[in-house]
Amino acid sequence: MLHQWRLIMDPPMRGEKNMEKDLAIMEEVAAGESLPTLRIYRWSPPAVSLGYFQDENEVVDLTACAEAGIDVVRRSTGGRAVLHDRELTYSIIVPEANPFINNGGVMDSYRAISRGLITAFNLLGIPAYLTPEKEKRSVLAPGSCFDTPSAYEIQVDGKKVVGSAQLRRKGIVLQHGSILFALPLDLYQRVLKKDPHRLGDKRKRVELGEKAAGLLDLGCNVNYEKMTRALVKAFSMVIPAVFTSIRIFKEEKGESIDG
Repeated sequence: MLHQWRLIMDPPMRGEKNMEKDLAIMEEVAAGESLPTLRIYRWSPPAVSLGYFQDENEVVDLTACAEAGIDVVRRSTGGRAVLHDRELTYSIIVPEANPFINNGGVMDSYRAISRGLITAFNLLGIPAYLTPEKEKRSVLAPGSCFDTPSAYEIQVDGKKVVGSAQLRRKGIVLQHGSILFALPLDLYQRVLKKDPHRLGDKRKRVELGEKAAGLLDLGCNVNYEKMTRALVKAFSMVIPAVFTSIRIFKEEKGESIDG
């Protein structure tokens, strides 16, 4: 049985607008005004998004961000800081009772969504896989999402390539995450403050590069259009869904198409 979903593909937007839109869609779905939604988007200018519980004064060098033209925004979801630059971001907004989630817990829903992401990678010939559960560090610690062990990471060649976070409210699941195309180690080094639990700035950078990578860094033949198409096809397969309400923003013309 095919389930009806909405698809939104947005142009690059400021971090605050991107986070506001995810929450607005969550409210629409909770009110019964919208179908479950897959949204795909990017960020302009680049932005650091902080986990809901993080203290920006402990995590981010605000002066360095301003000098580099990088926005700082707080997510509604937990977890650690993410630098949104050369990446594609997805969000899934769906009722907990939806068959795709099937009233599962956080990890059950995470695994369900991960199946869609891994299917998208595999459609592009990228051998992504889900790692076993690991011991997690506190989400309150300073630092980056991509240098922190987490349960059921999506990896390629032993490197974390997707960082995701989830919020549940009013019976709705919102999960959004970054699909890395390139990992800007120098920029991470400049804008995030040193984690006092690490051995120093140089060691921090080495550890991040050892644990995570962008798809282009790994030699994958991918671009934003290819990944977008793969995500839409993959989720239509694993949900399974037919996208009966579609909004595609045509970036080059500054207009949208609604279907």
